[in-house]
Order: sequence, then structure tokens, then C-alpha cells
Amino acid sequence: MSADDTLKGVDQTTDEEIATLGANRDEITAYYNELFARYEPVTVGGNYWMTFKNSTHMSFSDLYLLTPLFKWMEGVDVRGTHELINEYTLDFFDHYLKRQPLQYLNINLGDHPKFTLQQGAE
Repeated sequence: MSADDTLKGVDQTTDEEIATLGANRDEITAYYNELFARYEPVTVGGNYWMTFKNSTHMSFSDLYLLTPLFKWMEGVDVRGTHELINEYTLDFFDHYLKRQPLQYLNINLGDHPKFTLQQGAE
């Protein structure tokens, strides 16, 4: 699982963001090239990969639930992201640990308004 903002790539990274990191565009390009290369094998062997739209890395934590300021500043749907994480994680574990039929994973592959779900070839 990932947040769409986490994997935005160098093309969507502003010069100001790069300067804040204390880096230059070439260094950030090399970083993202290495990062994306690491993600390529993620969906190999039937693995699932879910990317949440309108979310940030911090959307996975409870921090945004402490105060609405974070939600308003970032413009993220924290509760919606948490609900999706819970539903799909439970579906995964119920299937692979309890041998129950999948309820969400196989029927929701593809692009959706709140997320994108991929599955690699087995």
C-alpha cells in the first residue's frame, strides 16, 4: 500500500521542494529512479499493490485524527483512507489465513476514484 503523494516522482516535485531537501534535480531524479526500480517486482507472483489517491504518507497513521488542522492543511480524506486500509487488509488476511473467499481484492482490481489496485501475474 502506498499514498499517491509518496510516489509522485521527480516530474511532480517542485524546485522549492527539492531545495528544502537540500538536493538538486539530478539527485532527486536518481533517488526516484532507484525507488521505482525497487517497486517493480512488488506485484510479481500475484502480489497486490494498492495506491491511495488524495493521501500522503502520514495518512496511514493516527496523527491526522488528533486534530482536524492536519486534514485541512493537507486536504486528505484520513478516515476514508483508514476504512479502505482496514477493509482490504482484513480481506487479505481472512482469505490467506482463514481460507475465506475474497470479498474485495479480486473484484476491485483497476483504477477507482479513491484508489488504484493492481495484482501481478502469478
